[in-house]
Amino acid sequence: MSFKDDWVQARRVQMLRLLARMGEANQDVLCTTLEHTGFARDPRDAFRTDIDHLLQHGCITEEWFDDIRVLRLTERGNMAAQGRITVPGVECSRWRAP
Repeated sequence: MSFKDDWVQARRVQMLRLLARMGEANQDVLCTTLEHTGFARDPRDAFRTDIDHLLQHGCITEEWFDDIRVLRLTERGNMAAQGRITVPGVECSRWRAP
């Protein structure tokens, strides 16, 4: 696996961890928070791709309010955030929610 692949997987698990703490967030808030937690150099398009990946793997759900995309963590996503399950393309976590 390449450094780039590792980086993407780390960014995805960080998204899940953030949602575990926040419960839900709109896409812009989640992306801004990611930028402040070490992923500032990554383009917003990469974040959207990660969100789509997490949606496809059942880790998050989305709800649209006009043009605002609200993301919520699923139980599967919470288990992945805590490293209790493995999700393709998501770093295996050792983090535990407070």
